Amino acid sequence: MKIVEVEWEDAVSNSGYYNEDHPERHNPILCKLVGHLITKNKKVVILAAEVFEDGDRRHIHTIPRKMVKNITVLSK
Repeated sequence: MKIVEVEWEDAVSNSGYYNEDHPERHNPILCKLVGHLITKNKKVVILAAEVFEDGDRRHIHTIPRKMVKNITVLSK
């Protein structure tokens, strides 16, 4: 199973007031995650943070493909 780093642009939520002096606080944020690649298709990239010897996986992240900026293979 490949280990990859996925970089994607994610939404940001802020419950405070909008401040026009600091619009960067309200922009999407660039995120990175390293994990075991489970699925990569036209709709999603799915990673697991943990994989066990019996094949079970835990801490699953599903990232919409339209948000993905880059996928780097770290290990095959």
